Amino acid sequence: MSRIIKIVATLRAKPGYGKTVEQALRACVEGSRAEPGCRFYDLHVDRTDPERFVFIEGWADMEAIEHHKTTPHYQAMAQAVGDLLAHREVLLLDELSV
Repeated sequence: MSRIIKIVATLRAKPGYGKTVEQALRACVEGSRAEPGCRFYDLHVDRTDPERFVFIEGWADMEAIEHHKTTPHYQAMAQAVGDLLAHREVLLLDELSV
C-alpha cells in the first residue's frame, strides 16, 4: 500500500510584498492540482500575518514531486517570488500510523 507524501511549505514575503507573493502563489494552484501525482494542493494565509503563506500538499510519490518542480506553473511561481521571500521552509512528511 502506497502512502501519500505530504509537504508543508511555509513562505514569508518580504515586508510590503504580501499581495504580490499571494498572486504568484495562487497562479500555481490550478496547474498543480491537475498534475497526475497530485492528491491535494492547498494554499493558506496566516490569519495573524498576511505575509506568511503555507502550502499543504499531498503527492503520490517522490517522482511526482520531482516532476512538479519542472512544470511551467511551478517554474513561473518560483521565478516570480524568488527575490520577494524573506523565508522559505519546506517539510516532506510521512504520516506515522497509530
